[in-house]
This record gives sequence, structure tokens and C-alpha cells, in this order.
Amino acid sequence: MKRNGVAVPILTWHAMHVDGPGYADNDHAAFREDLAWLHGAGFHVVPLRAIVAALREGRLDALAGCVGLSMDDGSDFDYRDLPHPAWGPQRGMAGILEDFRAQHGVAAQPDLHATTFTIVSPEARAELDRTCMIGCRWWNHDWYREAETGGLMAVESHGWDHNHVSLQHTATTAPRGGFDIRDTREAAVEVGRAAERLRELRQRDGEVLFAYPYGEPGEFLAGEWLPRQGDSLGVPAAFAASGAEPVHAGVSRWKIPRYVFRDHWRTPGELAALLRDAGASARPRSSPSAARPKTSPAAGNWRDRLRTWEVNDARVVAGDLFRRSFGHEVPDYPRHFVLVYSPGPGSQEPPTVVAYVHQMRGEGYYLCGGMCVDERAYRRFPRALFEAVREQGGLATIVTRDSVEMLGDCAAVFGHVGEPRARAADLRTGFVDTDREHLMVIWRKPLSDEDKRRLVDEVASRGAF
Repeated sequence: MKRNGVAVPILTWHAMHVDGPGYADNDHAAFREDLAWLHGAGFHVVPLRAIVAALREGRLDALAGCVGLSMDDGSDFDYRDLPHPAWGPQRGMAGILEDFRAQHGVAAQPDLHATTFTIVSPEARAELDRTCMIGCRWWNHDWYREAETGGLMAVESHGWDHNHVSLQHTATTAPRGGFDIRDTREAAVEVGRAAERLRELRQRDGEVLFAYPYGEPGEFLAGEWLPRQGDSLGVPAAFAASGAEPVHAGVSRWKIPRYVFRDHWRTPGELAALLRDAGASARPRSSPSAARPKTSPAAGNWRDRLRTWEVNDARVVAGDLFRRSFGHEVPDYPRHFVLVYSPGPGSQEPPTVVAYVHQMRGEGYYLCGGMCVDERAYRRFPRALFEAVREQGGLATIVTRDSVEMLGDCAAVFGHVGEPRARAADLRTGFVDTDREHLMVIWRKPLSDEDKRRLVDEVASRGAF
């Protein structure tokens, strides 16, 4: 339905929605393709805070031809490349923005930006990581400051705990699966306390935007409580996701509408029709993006390109690598670790797993094994990254060292190593030889000689692992 005046659509994706490799079932693939389409169609991407300011000040006309981008829930998939257990490594949403900028240049979309609305409570996210994802600690807040400093993403509030159905306890008595809060004290926690805590987590003061969990703006919050309390709490606007309309002059800033991928469009053609029917029109562009120079990815800090993740099921993300190395499937051990290489902005190469190792728990110790490396990866690395990896001792050393650091409390980590190169990698990691052939160990706690002997004898009795 067309409306009088300027229409500014806000589009939303959920980075955790990865059910396949293609547009229809992968929000990362859809976000990349939709961003390219929006640019090609002449739309100008602006931050959500710019849309809020224009709406508050009655100057929405200044945003003709503009569109806003957002994500919900604030998992690590919004910022980091992660090894999805079924569909392989996924480029993070922030990385997709970086890729676009590297390919087209800053001038193509000078205000390029997206907002992620995160569930604020660290305790709630930790529980949801176990109940809604796969328990690999992929719902953190340690990236908030880095994401905001990069200039392409803002971290805002999706409520204290989302009143999520998977949580054992929430801060509201409203029915789960919705956000129909009708109590001032509960609103003060879910919105006010969330805003205060988010300022600490992202290390940035100032206003906090709020998006209603489940997308439906409850009448008490949107019609009474937020209009009275929002500004004093530094919460200037609230975003919904239940209506199918763009932002326009008649919209309340306490229920700013958003379109949601899969709910409101499922194909690029449906997105084009949705924006056309909404009355959103693009700005003319002075020069085509194809004429802009492409930049090559820089190595940067090596940790920006290589990160170790723990995964529950390594068969998809590391199965091919393991089979090439050992000739059989990944064993069903409890803990699996993969080293993911992210090529960086401007590259058309997807993130890939370049090393793997597993850890099997014993009584107070771990058995480290299955270490394998994709040797072909070294040829793909920029020179600076190659040199940095060599200084760290190589990919095998990095993934093994990282996995040991991620194990938590244990007295020792053992390795059974016969191959010379693997032994060299373990020595660089910190393993030392025992008096048993091929058996190496990292002592992680002070132990008596007697206790060390007991553990060595116990592990040696198991044979090769």
C-alpha cells in the first residue's frame, strides 16, 4: 500500500537461521544477496539511529531513497564467522558488510550500517546457547565493543531475557512466547535494566534502541510505559516486527515497523515487490558501482583471520579434512575443535576449516588426538598471514594450543604422537616427552611426582589413542 510522503523500509534478518546453503534457507546468504540488490537498485543504507532521529524531528523527507538494516538476538553469528554443524562455516553478518565495503569502496554506501538487537542478560544468553543452539558458547558479548568500533554495526537491546520459552526463569510473568508485559516493575527490568547493562557490555554510553522480543508491541509498553519512561531511561524508540509497512510520518516511535526475512519476503523478487508496494523509491546514483575499484584483503592481525571454535559435531565442518588425513570418519568423541580461516573483506572465498583436533576426557585429564591440517590452506594465505602463522608454529600448533586453553579445569593433557611433524607441533604447543614411547603431556596443575607417575601409567595402559 502506497502512502503519502517518504517511506523508509527497515529490513531484518536472523543470523542463527541457517537451514541450508542458499537464499531461501540461509539468512547469511540472503543478507549478502539482498545487500547487493539494494545497492544495485539505488537504495542508500543508513543507520537505524538516523531513521529514529529523522522521525523524532519530523524530517523523514531527508531520508528519501533510504533503507535501514537490522538483525535480532545478538548471537556470535552476527559478528563472527562460525562453523555451522550442518552447513559448514558461515560468514558473519558484520563480515558481509565488510566484504561489501571492500568490494565497492566507502563512497558506494558511505553510511553503510546495520543494527543488531541483542538479548542483554549474559546469564540468559548462556542458557539459551545450550537450549537454542548447540552449546558451543556462541552467544557472547566480548565482541560488542569491537563491532561498534568498526563503524559498520551498532549493538542495541532486545530486552533483558526475551521472555524466552527456553529459559527456566525470566524477569516477567507475561506468557512465554510473547512480550505482553503489563507490570511497571517488570518493564523496568526488561527494558530499563537491559539498557543500563547494555551500556556497560558494549562500553558505550548514550541512548539505547529497543526491539520488542517476538516483534509484537504490547499495548502497555508501546502505548503507556515507554511514552512516559523511555526518554528518561535513554531509550528513545522501540522497534516492532509484526506489521508489514515502512517507516513513515504517521508512525509512532514506540512501535517502529520492520520487515522480516521469511515472514515478509522469501525471494529477491518478493523483496523488490515489497519495497515497490510500500512506496519506497531509490535515489539516483551518480556513477555505477562496477566502476569502483575493488580492494584486496589484507592480512591484518592474524587472529582476525584464524579462530578456533569448539563444535558439537565435526562431521560436516571437518569430515572431509579428517578422512583425507586418516582414511576414516571423525570419531564420536565428546569435544571437537576446528580452526576456521576467514579470508577477509573483499574476498569471494568462503570461510573454511583448515585444522582440526579432538579431546577425550579421562579422570582429571584429557587425551588429545586426531590433529590434522589442510596443507593447501597455506597457499591461499596472504603473505603477511603466512608469516604470522609460521611465527606461531603453524596451524597444527595453533589449533592444538587453543583447544588445550579451552578445556577448562584438568590436571593434564596427553598426546600419543609417532609422526615426526606432529611431534614437533606438539613440542611447540607445550607438550613434553614422558618415559613412555610416543606419549607426551602438558601438565596444567602442580602435581607430585607420584601423582604424575600414576597418570602416566594409567594413560599408557590405554595404548594408542
